[in-house]
Amino acid sequence: MKDIVDWLASVESRAAILYAQAAVVFASDKEFALFLKHLAEEEEEHIELLSRAADGIVWEGMAEACFELDETTRQSVENPFSRGHAMLKSGNLTKAAMLGVIAESEFSEWNEMFLYVVDTLKGQGRELQKAVAEIDHHRLDIETFISSFSWGDRILQKIGRLRPVWKQRILVVEDDPAIANLIKSLAETEAEVVLAEDGAKGLERIREGHFDVVISDVEMPNINGIELYQKALEIDPELGKRFVFFSATGNPEYSRFIESTEAVSLSKPAPLSLLRKVINEVAAAD
Repeated sequence: MKDIVDWLASVESRAAILYAQAAVVFASDKEFALFLKHLAEEEEEHIELLSRAADGIVWEGMAEACFELDETTRQSVENPFSRGHAMLKSGNLTKAAMLGVIAESEFSEWNEMFLYVVDTLKGQGRELQKAVAEIDHHRLDIETFISSFSWGDRILQKIGRLRPVWKQRILVVEDDPAIANLIKSLAETEAEVVLAEDGAKGLERIREGHFDVVISDVEMPNINGIELYQKALEIDPELGKRFVFFSATGNPEYSRFIESTEAVSLSKPAPLSLLRKVINEVAAAD
């Protein structure tokens, strides 16, 4: 299995190099060049995430993968990058051709193999889960950009047949079961929703896995929402912008703290439509 994970990381590396070089070639098209540069930076982040995830995986005793990386499979995934580099070198790379290369490479059998690896290793910790979530955001960015062109529909038809590699995960930390279940009902059609009845349980869940959104009350037993936020950022600083305080607290000290953070704050009661909108926006944020 480790050789497959290492190969997947090498594919990310080839993508990063191609996108960075193409950004230079298309420098006069500022929007496209910025998009390519953004993709290259995201690929570099994915490599780092996959590397950290691999370091935390216990390989000893793990069952062998159900498939081997034969040469035909490798080439089917790597050929788009080879073709892209060849067109770059010859000066024949057009914008449409580059987008075709991106779509073909990002949504190839690589996607299905990655799904298999994730399903096999999903219990191996939050770093792997975070890598998967980041890669899925990356693909959504690509799909959105391609859809802005009239001729992108043909490419998107192929993309649309593929499963996403990640289903969004939302953590709801709330000591009132009725409120927790209401929030769960709002979000569970689009995401996996995990409930925690207090800040201590919420912190355990954050240590165990990656979440796209954390929705937390403030005044709770054991660990309150402020302490949870602070401890969560020690585990993953990026959770600061994925945190939603949903509370009726009247404590001015708590309110001042929340205002000083990156977190979103909603007061109870809030319109359900607004709560749903905030959850979706935070989950979709880069």
